[in-house]
Amino acid sequence: MTMDISVVIPTRDRAHYLAAAVASVKAQTRPASAVIIVDDGSCDDTATIVQGLDPSVIYVYQENAGAGAARNAGAKLVETEFLAFLDSDDIWVPEKLAWQTSALAAAPDPAMVFGHAAHFVSAELSPEEAARLKFDPAPMPAISPSAILIRTADFHRVGPFDVALATGEFIEWYARARALNIASCVLPQIVMHRRLHGGNMGRTGNRAHYARALKAVIDQRRKVQE
Repeated sequence: MTMDISVVIPTRDRAHYLAAAVASVKAQTRPASAVIIVDDGSCDDTATIVQGLDPSVIYVYQENAGAGAARNAGAKLVETEFLAFLDSDDIWVPEKLAWQTSALAAAPDPAMVFGHAAHFVSAELSPEEAARLKFDPAPMPAISPSAILIRTADFHRVGPFDVALATGEFIEWYARARALNIASCVLPQIVMHRRLHGGNMGRTGNRAHYARALKAVIDQRRKVQE
């Protein structure tokens, strides 16, 4: 295992956003040594887009099993000390990994580092569609997959994402991480830009899955208190 960073990008039918996500990884001032795209059963031209990317990018296709399963599949391929995730419709700022590796080196061990996120409206939306979006334009703390940097060994100690959850799987995973006393650090800087578009999982996801994820959080807190 080398002392470097691998970035896992799960994607499904996001061909029109994928290149921008990968470009934001390649533009890092603290470069990642591996980029792993896990295609979760795309029906668009994702594979064609990948062919036009940097040839060092690793591409894996799987039958549709959900974002959590795609992240799990990518994490199994990681051979570096550090691991980061990036959703294929989000974009990192160039200093994201540099800031986070410095913070992680200074944080208690074990730890995971996040940052703040700013939202932006995707360019393909019409003015009418954009006007219907309700969001706070101010940067906000991002406890989310696209904002995390963690040691690979600590990720595997927490375990994989719950593939039974179609949405909210990161909420449940984060609760398990905190239950294992993995410290959580949120940097004040904006580390990512979250794209708002017609298919955001956070807006179209199944509320029942979020409820199950929140119940898992409560159960984990009870275990810690016992």
